[in-house]
Amino acid sequence: MGMRRRDFLKFSTAGLGGLLAGSKALAQFGERRPLNYDFFFAQLVVGKGLEWNPRPSVARSLAALLNKRTSIPASPERVEVRLAGSDLSAWPFLYLSGESGFEPFSELEIQRLRSWFEAGGFMLVDDALGLPDSGFDQSFRRELKRLFPGDELRPIPQTHTIFQSYYLLDKVAGRKASVPYLSGIDRSDLTVLLYSQNDLAGAIEQAGAGYRYSPEPGGESQREIAIRLWVNIILYALTANYKKDLIHTPFISERRKRRPR
Repeated sequence: MGMRRRDFLKFSTAGLGGLLAGSKALAQFGERRPLNYDFFFAQLVVGKGLEWNPRPSVARSLAALLNKRTSIPASPERVEVRLAGSDLSAWPFLYLSGESGFEPFSELEIQRLRSWFEAGGFMLVDDALGLPDSGFDQSFRRELKRLFPGDELRPIPQTHTIFQSYYLLDKVAGRKASVPYLSGIDRSDLTVLLYSQNDLAGAIEQAGAGYRYSPEPGGESQREIAIRLWVNIILYALTANYKKDLIHTPFISERRKRRPR
């Protein structure tokens, strides 16, 4: 009997500390994080009040699904990160979300964030409104031009490692299905910033024993796509592009042909 996907990941991540230690995405970050978890949900605090936190229980919801579907120990607690005062070097993964526009970053904040990217950080940006050209979208794109002058967001191709890192995916979705692709910024051969305009967090945020929102328009099948996409993104953030080296391309192509729709 062949090795199940979960068993394979358990095998391949049993020594995840060693794998991560060799990963460009983590090697340059500090040792100030607790050692009993391999993934921490660190979220940027931007704007006023709670504008930065439209999905307050997403960290716990994500940890639950990672612990259920993979063997990656994920912390259920969110880490609040402020560009002006927090130690960015402790957190190789950052999450930025919102529904409305926010004030421009200071020059110091831009410099600190740019240095964090140069050190190998990975950022997931999630428009919680799930609509193109939202206030959040406009503010984010404004700051992106300052962070990466001369670069533009580009659609992530289906051949990208993100669509193969755990599940084989050929579509994207969140609570909404407004934009049929992810966008990103690359540095060398790695994607360092990933942008979803479909409210990924809204698709997995739990409330009590169930989910807080119903995905539109696809319902539970759309939620499953979003869940699998979350898993793939976190695997990519943790291990960079190692999966590209491990996957046998013809085997992947054959599995794509056989996959049920």
